[in-house]
Amino acid sequence: MNFIFWNVGKNSVDAELVELIINTQANFVALAEYVGDEFNLLRLLSSRGVDYHSVPSIACKRIKIFTDLNPSVIRHKREADRYTIKELRVVGMEPILIGLVHLPSKLHTDDDDQLHSAMFFKQDIEAAEIEAGHKNTIIFGDFNMNPFDKGMVSAVALNSLPCLKTAKRESRVIQGREHSFFYNPSWNLLGDRDDIPGTYFHSSPSYQSHYWNTLDQVIIRPGIADRFHKTSLKILKSAGINSLVNLAGKPSVSDHLPIFFCMDIQ
Repeated sequence: MNFIFWNVGKNSVDAELVELIINTQANFVALAEYVGDEFNLLRLLSSRGVDYHSVPSIACKRIKIFTDLNPSVIRHKREADRYTIKELRVVGMEPILIGLVHLPSKLHTDDDDQLHSAMFFKQDIEAAEIEAGHKNTIIFGDFNMNPFDKGMVSAVALNSLPCLKTAKRESRVIQGREHSFFYNPSWNLLGDRDDIPGTYFHSSPSYQSHYWNTLDQVIIRPGIADRFHKTSLKILKSAGINSLVNLAGKPSVSDHLPIFFCMDIQ
């Protein structure tokens, strides 16, 4: 099953989205800050022979979901302003929990606030897992943190590790409290091995500036991480013949670049 996430930054991107969906054969697309005409997007896809649906939101207006799955297989679990948790129950497939996030930005908050937001989100994820009766959980979106930031690695927050072998221990105990792991393959997107060093570029006037940041990530419960295709995780810099970066290689259509990944959930 193929997934795309893109923070489109309130830009008109329907033409690019159609090309991304067709070229990647995406089954599930989540967008942050989408302000386009969803019916126009569905019409454009239909004109290209792609049957897609829009998934209604309840409390989370920051994230929009489009899919080629029948919306009846998507069950709403928990939602807040900055995240939504869904469950996919498709005949012939294991049930999957999907958490989609657009957490607070570093531009408007500090590390402690981001840590607290991640803590509260993880509490809702764990509650949804208890309700669903399984931990087949994938979380992706704009975390507004790098993989090495507190909210991503702290045991009291998302506790996501770059090493699957370690994450497969499932949890660790600190001062008598158990903290469950996530596996975070998004560490593999850091650096310029594949030309694009991150999903978001920001030049800070402070003495410490990363310039390139990997804010858009996917993290996975270790119990289903073997179904994740590591080599599929990519930062996308083009949509068909349309470039998503400028001549300097920086995001141009939106201030974020989309990510793509694939999982075998059958």
